[in-house]
Amino acid sequence: MALSERERRILEEIEDELRRDDPELAERVTRLGEREEDRRPVFTRWWFIALAVLVTVALLVLAVASA
Repeated sequence: MALSERERRILEEIEDELRRDDPELAERVTRLGEREEDRRPVFTRWWFIALAVLVTVALLVLAVASA
């Protein structure tokens, strides 16, 4: 759901106040958000690798059980 113009202005005011009141915290929050976005592709890649290994093991177990 998109923010209304009023809600965007309020959010910008909150962000500006945070930058003025505690610039170090504002910078840490900004960097934290960037790192979270950077982790998603790595997590997704490892998820698919784990899924592929699981499927391979399951197929091997089925092949051995039916032999």
